[in-house]
Amino acid sequence: MKADFASLLHAAPVIAILRRPKVDPYACIDLLFGRGIRLIEMTMESEGVLEAIQNVKRPPGTMFGAGTVTNPVLAEEALAAGADFLVTPNFNPGVVAVARERGVPICCGAMTPTEIFDATEAGADFIKVFPAATLGPQYFREVLGPLSAARLIATGGITPDNAADYFAAGVLAVGVGGALIPKRPEDLNACGEAAERLLLTAGKARR
Repeated sequence: MKADFASLLHAAPVIAILRRPKVDPYACIDLLFGRGIRLIEMTMESEGVLEAIQNVKRPPGTMFGAGTVTNPVLAEEALAAGADFLVTPNFNPGVVAVARERGVPICCGAMTPTEIFDATEAGADFIKVFPAATLGPQYFREVLGPLSAARLIATGGITPDNAADYFAAGVLAVGVGGALIPKRPEDLNACGEAAERLLLTAGKARR
């Protein structure tokens, strides 16, 4: 499963974040998968998240995971429902340990160089650096100087307009919520267009 996650992240380096969605989450998920997004997380404080994790249709080459997994209890609940991967906003060694024991990919939240290093040492597969927009692309360049092996995902304030700056700074992927997930049903098409722009940006950054 970890190899699958890494492969999907490389092929389409955008993780869509459903946080307390104001639209039908299933319609949004279907649209995102249909527009090329391969990895979607739904945060654990969202209404109906466990049912969604259990019931969402995953087309071939896609994964659906749990986000905002702040402690081991939430990790176990998400995995019991069938989460394909875990994402945290913080570094909790207990959550990383659960993921490692179960062989499930985990993107562990961190901000400082110490947190990034400690999360990597604890066994996190990828490091979600949050809040990315507050820190800025230059922060990632500087961190990746001494920590060049760190596999960073920039999350928080990432949009189709600024994502290129973070890829240029050396991140492997971006996590996008507010700029990607529609707030009204009539915005679903805009959501799809944003997904395509993000994936196009990622593709250009790798050329």
